[in-house]
Amino acid sequence: MRQQVLDRASVEDAVPCRTTDPEVFHSKEYEVVAKSLCHSCELLAACRSYAREKREWGTWGAETSAERSEAGFSPAYWAS
Repeated sequence: MRQQVLDRASVEDAVPCRTTDPEVFHSKEYEVVAKSLCHSCELLAACRSYAREKREWGTWGAETSAERSEAGFSPAYWAS
């Protein structure tokens, strides 16, 4: 799913998530690291929009699942 965003943008080698363990973006323990990587990425806004639209889980576009939920875009299967 994250791959689709990158392929369409044609910059997949330039984004930090391509060379980072996916666990960083899906673990509360690494939220600060994930957000830092996202803030250094030129696709931050596109990634965040995609995650909201597709109801993705984890940190996307420097926004956690909980933050997306608070904004009205709860991830699929979100347990309130």
